[in-house]
Amino acid sequence: MPLHSFIRNDTTIIAPNASLRRVINRHTKDSLLDIIRKWLQDPMARPKIEDTSEDEENCDNTNGQQVKRLLHHYEIISSKKNMVDKIFLEDWKNGLNYKQIAQLDMKYYHDHSSLKHWKALKLCWENGLRKKEYRKTSELNSSLLTQLSPFFKTHLYIEEFEKNWWIRISIHDGVPPNTLPVSSNIIYVIYFTNSEHLLCSNIKREHKEFIMQGLLKTFVCNEIEECDLKGKYADSLEKLLLHRQSQGTYSRYRLNQVDDNPLLFPSKKPKKDDIPENIDQFEDMMDEDNILLLKQRDTAANDNFGPNEQPSLDMVEIKLSTPLHTSNNDDQSTPLSMTVLFEGTNVIEGIKKMIMAGIAEPPLPAYLADIHSNGRNYIEVDENNVVIKKGH
Repeated sequence: MPLHSFIRNDTTIIAPNASLRRVINRHTKDSLLDIIRKWLQDPMARPKIEDTSEDEENCDNTNGQQVKRLLHHYEIISSKKNMVDKIFLEDWKNGLNYKQIAQLDMKYYHDHSSLKHWKALKLCWENGLRKKEYRKTSELNSSLLTQLSPFFKTHLYIEEFEKNWWIRISIHDGVPPNTLPVSSNIIYVIYFTNSEHLLCSNIKREHKEFIMQGLLKTFVCNEIEECDLKGKYADSLEKLLLHRQSQGTYSRYRLNQVDDNPLLFPSKKPKKDDIPENIDQFEDMMDEDNILLLKQRDTAANDNFGPNEQPSLDMVEIKLSTPLHTSNNDDQSTPLSMTVLFEGTNVIEGIKKMIMAGIAEPPLPAYLADIHSNGRNYIEVDENNVVIKKGH
């Protein structure tokens, strides 16, 4: 495999074109303003400011004032179109550099992470002992770029969001100068710092082996496992990976929703916010048995899933093996295999609401009651309704 050159130069300019304008235009006005603030703090990204003073100290003060004036100008712009025009036609009329484009792209997908399809990965070290710690994103950037550069012409950008490191790998092989790579040539990886878990967006088949090898060597691990967990909602996948033991009813403890003093008798009076406005009219229309039934369903749902909204999984597939009795003799049965597929915006929350609606009757089998803690999309269950454990 021939050695490719690094694309280390964040300042390489992509001249204005229709693709570049689309990258800018898909942001909201507030999102663009956040990015512009970042650019104006970066001497390599901010627009060129003419020096009006020969004195270096006065020049710095003048530049600072001009930057503040320019930021204020953007803050008072009334419409997104005017803001995009000012970026594209005035202040950055010569184009944007690789780093600016990466920041625009990453900000957009961070704010709209459900537009990507994420796959969970697990870093595996011998005896579980991590061999390499990265304290700064710049260290990780340098190491990963070194590992990927023999295989691809690569631009790499890493940014921290709420302690998670978002990694953008942009592959430029076969891409003409002054052209943005297609979206399938851009891979996103989310590294949950101080953990063994990553999320990765879809990777082209021809790129996958090299990307995985680069990650393996960068994190100095023995193996990278692909977990049976994927979906569109990165924040929910994070909860399912990092907080598997504190889902369901235990989420109250993780979210600090328990009494400060457990020795005090709890108040039996419900909070005002918890009482629907029309509760009296609603209960007047129901008899005592129906009211009791609804309370039992709510209690059963909370006992299994807790009071909080569940992490969003858009698909769960359960493979079952149940005995099928073929005669009046109960001792004779044939195993029957079936697959049940749940799909929706939030499958786990949907199962909880099925209990509350009376569609699913408690007690649920353990594989459904613990679905929020399994941390996977694919669940295989044996004839005794016990989840078959697999390497995770």
